[in-house]
Amino acid sequence: MKKIKKILFVSHDTNRAGAQLYLLSIMKYFKQNGIEIILLAINDWGSLKEEFNDLFQVYYFNVNSSSHRKSFFKKRQNVIQEIRIGHTIDLIYINTIASVDLLPELSKTFEAPIVSHIHELQYSIAQYGSPNSLDNLFNYSNKIIACSQAVADNLQEFRNSKNIRVVHSFVENRQVIETSKNTDKVAIKEKYGLGFDKIWICACGNADWRKAPDIFLQIASATLKKSKKFGFVWIGIKSEGDLFFQLDYDATKLGIKNEIKWISPTSEAVEIIDSCDIFLVSSREDPFPLVVLEAALCEKPILGFKNTGGVDEFIDESCGFKVEYLDVQQMVNQIISLDQQMIKSLGEKSKSKVLTNYSFEISIKKIESIFNEVV
Repeated sequence: MKKIKKILFVSHDTNRAGAQLYLLSIMKYFKQNGIEIILLAINDWGSLKEEFNDLFQVYYFNVNSSSHRKSFFKKRQNVIQEIRIGHTIDLIYINTIASVDLLPELSKTFEAPIVSHIHELQYSIAQYGSPNSLDNLFNYSNKIIACSQAVADNLQEFRNSKNIRVVHSFVENRQVIETSKNTDKVAIKEKYGLGFDKIWICACGNADWRKAPDIFLQIASATLKKSKKFGFVWIGIKSEGDLFFQLDYDATKLGIKNEIKWISPTSEAVEIIDSCDIFLVSSREDPFPLVVLEAALCEKPILGFKNTGGVDEFIDESCGFKVEYLDVQQMVNQIISLDQQMIKSLGEKSKSKVLTNYSFEISIKKIESIFNEVV
């Protein structure tokens, strides 16, 4: 087996999102273990850009780019040759479906095995990938990592392959637990206007069609018609733009405008989740939402829909409830059935499940094993 001295990581951007944070943790680990790390970022935007630049040697394929997929490949095509001239690469690691269109050029340029890590399900593959993305993925990858069994199953539907491995995504368990331990819940509730007389149901994510804030709103409305003891809060939507105004319009028409809180993206997301009582995933599609792990580590019961991806894998009767796909009334019935003792018990088991099955240590060893298979 060849010793790995230098790895080229490829990311579609340096935005602060789950796949990029996951990549950053992996890159830090291998750097700490004496492996030289090079990053090729397709787009030069994102709030993690400075941190990546400080820690690693970074090349940008597309400078002065926008976030739109159609603009990915318009500049600096010679950057791959720059990397080839300056570095002897032992392994290439591709992150997300939005990066796989570089695979043919990378395969032609470097004599190095390729591991591709996919974090997307069917709708997101169509949204963020090109028409050739899946062909490129299977034709040029020595191994494919899927972030959940749902993602692996979806890929197998396109092409049956023995080269797919499931490695569940992770969060920094100790860091989340420490944040939870030190959260001043009273101060957080006062800061964000979360009343002390309610059981707060929380959702979190960059609001879009897949995350289904519209379904979240329907659940809130139907629940509040039955009980006013619940409150609903969504973390991660700015109070501007078409989607927010559409949701605000619906909330007003439903008569719950003052009963639901929309919170802009914030670095205090874990603290807000910790100050709530129940975590709800209203997503239509979500490959493996890392925020579920964070919520579980904060000892929150997890509620979600079946056939939507990773949350369907995570939830069992020990730590929460899952109901039929987008069945609002069934979800409302589950919410109404929860009392404080059930919330406490399910939350404790959620945390235990993460600590037992989902950790950096477990996932990174699987990734190291995959690397050893291909070099």
